[in-house]
Amino acid sequence: MDRRTQKSKNPESGKEENNEKKKEKGMQIEGYQVEGLSIGGHETCIIFPSLNLAFDIGKCPQRALSQDFLLISHGHMDHIGGLPMYVATRGLYGMKPPTIIVPTAIKEDVEKLFEVHRKMDHSELKHNLIGLDVGEEFFLRRDLKVRAFRTYHVIPSQGYVVYSVKQKLKQEYFGLSGNEIKNLKSSDYLHYYSTRSCFYWRYNV
Repeated sequence: MDRRTQKSKNPESGKEENNEKKKEKGMQIEGYQVEGLSIGGHETCIIFPSLNLAFDIGKCPQRALSQDFLLISHGHMDHIGGLPMYVATRGLYGMKPPTIIVPTAIKEDVEKLFEVHRKMDHSELKHNLIGLDVGEEFFLRRDLKVRAFRTYHVIPSQGYVVYSVKQKLKQEYFGLSGNEIKNLKSSDYLHYYSTRSCFYWRYNV
């Protein structure tokens, strides 16, 4: 009986182990871990933890709080409703002010939104708000930038492409020593080339 009981448990324990592995692995796109949810009309927030960014904020899921960069596609509440909570909670935890990218068309309204919440909450709600037009780019960090592209919705909206960026020595300076290169201005001997990353974010209905 003990053996039969032991045998009956093994398949279940194996399933549990597989489920745990699946949970740990999660969804991946071209090697990038992806988390979040998207329920039309209720909440959308897509997170790329390895890049430290989220697309849209939904109702501000807890996992999104640790992302330093937030890219907003448009002003519908299921995509932007949790924005004040995102900034306020990061401030409460002593985290650095996040960088928030929004369509230029709604930047002024977002600024007004924060002013209202500052007045009610009596807090600073520190953040860096960037308005980005279609076709414009912004460096998230030295080796990563984002470009906005047009999407079509009932209100102004846009998607985002994220690029990895590298510096490359100009061919005419090949063979120089490290000290000789240091004596040159970076703009003289370096140029940028970008490689499109594996993903982009857009929201269309």
